[in-house]
Amino acid sequence: MPTIEKYFTEPAARATAEFIREAGGNEVFLVGYLNDHLVVESVEVFARGNDTAVPALMQTARPGDVVIHNHPGGELQPSQADLAVASALGNDSIGFYIVNNDVSDLYVVVEPFDVKEATPVDAESLTELFQPEGPLAHTLDQFEFRPAQIEMIRLITRSINEDRIAIVEAGTGVGKTFAYFLPAISHALANKERVVVSTNTINLQEQILHKDLPVLRKVLGQNFRAVLVKGRTNYACLRKLAEARQDLNLFSEEGETAELETILEWARTTKDGSKSDLNIEPSPQVWEKVQSESDTTLRTKCPFYNKCFFYNARRQAATADILVANHHLLFSDLAVRSAAGASENAVLPAYQRIILDEAHNIEDVATNYFGAAMTYLGTRRILNRLYRIKDGQEKGLLTYLRHKLNKLARGVHAEQVTAVQNELQSYSVTHVAKINRLLSEVMESLFDNVRDENETGEVKVRLTPAVLNSPVWQGIGEQARTLVREMRGLAAALTATLLKIDKMGPLFGWSTTAPTVDARAQLQRLERAAAILEHVLLERDHANIRWVEARLGYKNAKIVRLRSAPLEVAPILKAQVFERFNNVVLTSATLTVRGRFDYLKSRLGLDLLEPERTLEASLPAPFDYETQALVAVPLDLPDPRESTFAEEVPDVILESVRISRGRAFVLFTAYGMLYRLYNRLKPEIEALGYNVYRQGEENRHRLLQRFRDDTSSVLFATDSFWEGVDVQGDALQSVIIVKLPFKVPTEPVVQARIEALERSGRNAFLELSVPQAVIKFRQGFGRLIRSKTDRGSIVILDKRVVRMQYGRVFLESLPKCRLVTGSRAQVFQELRHFFARHDE
Repeated sequence: MPTIEKYFTEPAARATAEFIREAGGNEVFLVGYLNDHLVVESVEVFARGNDTAVPALMQTARPGDVVIHNHPGGELQPSQADLAVASALGNDSIGFYIVNNDVSDLYVVVEPFDVKEATPVDAESLTELFQPEGPLAHTLDQFEFRPAQIEMIRLITRSINEDRIAIVEAGTGVGKTFAYFLPAISHALANKERVVVSTNTINLQEQILHKDLPVLRKVLGQNFRAVLVKGRTNYACLRKLAEARQDLNLFSEEGETAELETILEWARTTKDGSKSDLNIEPSPQVWEKVQSESDTTLRTKCPFYNKCFFYNARRQAATADILVANHHLLFSDLAVRSAAGASENAVLPAYQRIILDEAHNIEDVATNYFGAAMTYLGTRRILNRLYRIKDGQEKGLLTYLRHKLNKLARGVHAEQVTAVQNELQSYSVTHVAKINRLLSEVMESLFDNVRDENETGEVKVRLTPAVLNSPVWQGIGEQARTLVREMRGLAAALTATLLKIDKMGPLFGWSTTAPTVDARAQLQRLERAAAILEHVLLERDHANIRWVEARLGYKNAKIVRLRSAPLEVAPILKAQVFERFNNVVLTSATLTVRGRFDYLKSRLGLDLLEPERTLEASLPAPFDYETQALVAVPLDLPDPRESTFAEEVPDVILESVRISRGRAFVLFTAYGMLYRLYNRLKPEIEALGYNVYRQGEENRHRLLQRFRDDTSSVLFATDSFWEGVDVQGDALQSVIIVKLPFKVPTEPVVQARIEALERSGRNAFLELSVPQAVIKFRQGFGRLIRSKTDRGSIVILDKRVVRMQYGRVFLESLPKCRLVTGSRAQVFQELRHFFARHDE
């Protein structure tokens, strides 16, 4: 039995006992700080026995610390909950002790870790690899020595060695992926410490995995493991597949059987079991029935655990030096860790260093993942998974459980089985039906009050106090309270019934684990839906933005979403990312406005850190923009806010396309104008001999490939084509920006953040709206020049970029280019001269 003296200094033991006494002898969670002999020499209380205890600790304890937890009853054996926490902490090199209240005895669940001082990365040896006569020059056919890349390597290396935050704007062509990967790989190998590299787009992930990392393996001469991490629901669940084979019709609807059979056949031969390995694109409804999920997993109790596609992928990830993920997956992991604390349901293995590429998207991603959402359709699907009647037949998990129990009712304990069957029947027929009816009433009331019958498209209504205090919304609130109460009542009652079934299973030699786990997962989702419904419609606070979205879907189905998002993500990111992780790198080609990082730092909470914690650099692209690019702004077009703008723009687009001989992106800020101008201009552009494509016609990747292959075509696009798209060479020589990309000011999140800034006496337009638009504008500009041989024009049809004082912010945030302004005739003449010179 270990002694207290071996693990605690006497002052630390006394302090721990005193903290427990101050808490009335109740549960206390502390972090212990170790001396050089791995003995706790000081302690700090971070939580007392409540639901926030574990999250608080997981955010605070660091590798080499220990977490200390008392058992008031004096029994020091760890519970299952203790073991789950200990496992999570151990993965992060954190020890875990259980003590009695007077700290005279302890149980060491996880021994303390001797965290050794990190081996620093040698920046100079890395930069030698990039010299004109270095290994990279002999590996790459088109190697170019780039001083900015060398500077970036040194800065990233310094941030890793000093555990600091690096903010690096690296223009197109700097070679930023090599510049951050080399130090990251070197650190990971030398210190056996995993690094996560997160991107916003799949295009960059593919470039990293199939192009950049193979080159770096050759250059380094070291074999490191890099794994692409996918979300859990990308993998099929072998247990669910086996159950589907046994009873194909149990959960399948009309028209789904053939697709389900295709998936079952594929599952027999697939190696990784991920959706991307399928030769079809499964419908969401079908894939949902066989996908792996954190709340339906049986973990080690599953008979397929050793073969599980997801756990095999996770085991591979756990052995990797570098994890490549996307922002959505990373922030999903961060959201799980912040809410639950333990890593049992975490998406990624433990890590302490993060590289965020395409970091200009971080605020939007964090806003989404630290918010909440529930949908009418999603909640109906939960209820239908529990119980539904289809073509006169009862289906769903509750029906499945009743049928299973029916086989047992003929034997011993028949009365006990029958009683549980009756409970399931009552809940199925009565309560699920009642909740479905209440749900329909609430959602249809929301739909009718959000959307005018004459409106088309999606409508969003922000739930301000003024809206919620109106008589109509007060009535909806009463309906919602009743619905929330019934949802929670059903979840509580059925959970109790499922516990009875779990206890009965062993009496008959029958494992009820799988069906009750699946049913319990649906009940937990129902409880979450109730919590979000209550949070959005009934709660009020100033820290969150709440709104309702409504639109007509397929066959005029009423689509309703309830959403919330934090008003500010800066303090959340500060706590969850920048203070929690040893080292974070943020990089992109567009992080500054007018050459400064102020906007980014204020939005992400970087300005809340100690100034010495951050390093920053803005590294320009190695291109001669003054020669390669021409920026043209016709000044005799109407202001985009005037109704005549849409009437005159088509002729300007047509003439611009004629001059560039196709080879153009036409970038919009809204789908409505895109569709109208596409339909109007398509015949006229095709008459010039150029094919015209439109975003949304087909898969984004295939559409982009068609544009690249068809080197005189024109692509009308919005949103995702402003960034993450790389078209080098002749296929793209003109980017036409129809309007400056301001976010719609009536969008709930945008509107709320503008109002918050104005309440504090600040200029929201200049501090938020303009910088947001500048970043996106720079992304659109960046589509054009991707190499030293590219050339082309940026035609801006929004004269505010010149006429309005704030327009200078847009132009001064671009690389130094030749700017042409004037009448349409003058602009067209300059464009003709430019293309004539370059096409010679």
